[in-house]
Amino acid sequence: MVPFAPIADLSNLVILPEDTIDVSQGEQNYQDNSIELGTQLTLFSFPSFSLLSALSSISFTLPMDPAPSIGTIDSQAVAFHRTVLAPMKSTQVAAVSSHTLFLDFAIQNRMALHLLLAFSHSELAIHQGYSDRPPLESYLHFQHGSQLFTQQLESFMHTNHVAMMLSFLYLYMFWMRRHPFDVSRLKELSASVLVYVRAFALDELCANGAPDTGISEPVILSRILTYIYDRDVFCGFFGCGESFAGYVDENHEKRQKIWQLSRLPFSNDQSSMWSGSQGSSRNHHRMILDVYFALITIQREINRYSQGSEEQALAMGLGIKRKLERIREEQAFLFELAAAGTQQGSTTPLMALVTVTIFHALEIYLARSRDSALGELPVPSEVQRALKDLVTTAYYTVAAGPVQLLERFQWALLIAGIETHDPIHRDWISASISDPAIKGIFQLMQSAKGPSGITMRAVRRLVSVGYNNI
Repeated sequence: MVPFAPIADLSNLVILPEDTIDVSQGEQNYQDNSIELGTQLTLFSFPSFSLLSALSSISFTLPMDPAPSIGTIDSQAVAFHRTVLAPMKSTQVAAVSSHTLFLDFAIQNRMALHLLLAFSHSELAIHQGYSDRPPLESYLHFQHGSQLFTQQLESFMHTNHVAMMLSFLYLYMFWMRRHPFDVSRLKELSASVLVYVRAFALDELCANGAPDTGISEPVILSRILTYIYDRDVFCGFFGCGESFAGYVDENHEKRQKIWQLSRLPFSNDQSSMWSGSQGSSRNHHRMILDVYFALITIQREINRYSQGSEEQALAMGLGIKRKLERIREEQAFLFELAAAGTQQGSTTPLMALVTVTIFHALEIYLARSRDSALGELPVPSEVQRALKDLVTTAYYTVAAGPVQLLERFQWALLIAGIETHDPIHRDWISASISDPAIKGIFQLMQSAKGPSGITMRAVRRLVSVGYNNI
């Protein structure tokens, strides 16, 4: 277990005395009246001008039954988030990790902080070897945060867009870690993000943000929107979400503007680190991130391709294949960096290895997304080559740095694990998948996969119907 350091000063926390969570009281209440707690967030009819009227359901605000308390306090959860979780969910040092920077904004708002703590207490429980079911500490914060969240959706008054979008992001992060994967809640979450973003034209605000404004709301919102887009596309692989991602992809120029604005530093520490970095290293990092984002958009296209009509399929498939080939040709430096990462004493950036691993996973996903199944025999030569490169790069990526909480890398391992017929590779992949939701899906696919492999349609169906209907 990785130790975490205490925070020296939590004076910025905005949970005031009347908001303090009493876990012992909450545990008593839960045991004595679990029905009441479970229905506190039931939604009644609201005025037609509220955002809730535009949403069919927001079941993602309803907490799931908790595991017992693990005895952690909020300051421990925040310290864990800052010193362990944030750097493990990033390839950057902790000081400039986006999740550290998001934390600095979340602690200024009760709603966002409650939802961050719901996620952090749950992650701390997983980290300490407890069940992946959220402990009581997480449950209580989720309940408080969700109540504030639904109240905010009722009214347009005094809307804090940064706090709202961070709350959406923490809800994504919370539900994406649940096992089994909750398709319906993630669908509703994506639809709700879309309603909110369109209602306040946040995409226009970000796309029109001046690139030289420094620390500004459009810069912060662009970063959060990009993270939500990333997670929405990730969920789209499993057949849920993508309402928001689909909207973003309707305008490629706007999407690119938001991405570029999101890369601007929005803290003094981050600005000074960039200015102190060597020029070549800084440029390489930016180029790697650009490729990484391009791969997210390509996964979104493959998601569509794999579920689209036959009439669209041929042109879409060829177009996606050309984009992947162009990345390999025009960004040859990235693959050279990854190849160098297999050498002893290499200083290849972790993000380069992660990005190349994902690239090879997308090659397999494209080849297997419509006309053939994952793991189907005989294996086409291009899939054999991509799988070999994926496993090799993934092996050195795991050795190079912490990747346990990088969702896309975990997804790439899932693709390799379903595709491979090598029992040694499969066992190593199974041991390397640490995300409880991805691990559960991998085990489900292994039990369902027959000699002819498993199609993407079957993958989505099995994830959608859950684990009790196999």
